[in-house]
Amino acid sequence: MNKPHQDDSDTRLSGVLGMIEKLVKLADDLQNAQGELNREGEIDLGKNSKAAYHFRVRTLGDLKRESSKPDFKPFEKSASPKKKSTDAPRITSAEPETDVFIEGNAVVIYAQLSGVSESDIMLDAHIDRIEIHAKSASMRYEKNISLPAPVQPESLVKSYKNGILEVRLTIQPNA
Repeated sequence: MNKPHQDDSDTRLSGVLGMIEKLVKLADDLQNAQGELNREGEIDLGKNSKAAYHFRVRTLGDLKRESSKPDFKPFEKSASPKKKSTDAPRITSAEPETDVFIEGNAVVIYAQLSGVSESDIMLDAHIDRIEIHAKSASMRYEKNISLPAPVQPESLVKSYKNGILEVRLTIQPNA
């Protein structure tokens, strides 16, 4: 009776091993590329689900060709300076990770905004884009997202839970 479950596990394991084999091949390609390696594609997750990926890796050799001076400094073995009590806290700025989908008659945007509260989030929706701004005492996020279809800005509905912002905008009827 447990045989089908075992077959599923074997299939998943062979899938993982296949991915590792592909990763090793990509590492070899990168070593041979002496510069930049780009990859993108889709992974079929079954049950009508897919995942898309895109990544870019640049080697140090590529940086050396672009500039005679590398834009990094080696680590130093000195102690880090002690923070003075008069130093202002640093605010980290970042562009949030986002996903944009069309679901039925709506454009849905998911944005990862860790470290801010819902009251810290400001949205500015337009027909063809949305601007996301969020700022807390230690973190600031900003992103301008082009939308895949014209929307009704006044239809904006948002929810925020566990650091994930969900925004829904109704697509214009004649779009």
